[in-house]
Amino acid sequence: MKYSHYNPSQTSFHAISLGENQEGAESASTGFRQSELFELIWIKKGYGAVTVDLENRLISDNSLFCLVPGQINRFPAGQEFVGYKIAFSREFLCADSALPHLPPALGYGARGGQLEVLALGKEMQTEVESIVEMILWEYHNRQTMWAQMLHGLLKVLIGYFPSNANVAGLEPTGNDSLAFNRFMALLDQKFAFQRQVAAYASDLAVSSNYLSEIVKRVSGHSASHHIQQRVLLEAKRKAVSSSRSMKEIALELGFEDSSTFSKFFKTMTQVNFSEFRRGWVTGV
Repeated sequence: MKYSHYNPSQTSFHAISLGENQEGAESASTGFRQSELFELIWIKKGYGAVTVDLENRLISDNSLFCLVPGQINRFPAGQEFVGYKIAFSREFLCADSALPHLPPALGYGARGGQLEVLALGKEMQTEVESIVEMILWEYHNRQTMWAQMLHGLLKVLIGYFPSNANVAGLEPTGNDSLAFNRFMALLDQKFAFQRQVAAYASDLAVSSNYLSEIVKRVSGHSASHHIQQRVLLEAKRKAVSSSRSMKEIALELGFEDSSTFSKFFKTMTQVNFSEFRRGWVTGV
């Protein structure tokens, strides 16, 4: 494996104890922050409900989970968690094409659903602790080949997560899953300005019918459903993690005006935008 062009100064990676400075701006009114990198979080000790993309999940001792870029998250106020966060960019993990594609555990099965939390048994806890300690040592001491060592250790740690290949309880083939992941990756890039299934099919060099069949078979939902849900997810994220006005958010998400956005939001959530935001600000 060659790393002749590998330059760690151009990648993003860091490992810190929980409680140290967090990346990403935090909303003063709601306490949410938005992840800018992948974040592997190991809770050694602590108990409480962590909110990720507005879904609550109870976390307890010896838990391991992963946040993906763009997700908003909030840890319970007043609760102390002992553990570590290892944050990294896609570029770091896939540097020099050593790993050209994200592992399934970090792919699109990990987005939009309930946060998957691994409860570590005693044996697995010992293994994870050993890996994390090596990561911390390499990160802080930066000996020869330190970035390559971190790269390898990180892949080992990610390997503890299941693949999440079965999105809807179905049994998709490898080709189906690959096509679905390509669609979801493209959707993540273009949802703000591209809403038509036909446009995504064209980008992927397949027919609209073929794309629709694959997406339905793998996920149990239509391609148009995924497009709408991705737009809605981003609207919710912006509503509770930023102070932008509804008009500003509407324009950022590709709507012609705030009225059209308001109707879309109300139809999808059954509450208007202001009520939704106010509910998270006040905790109602």
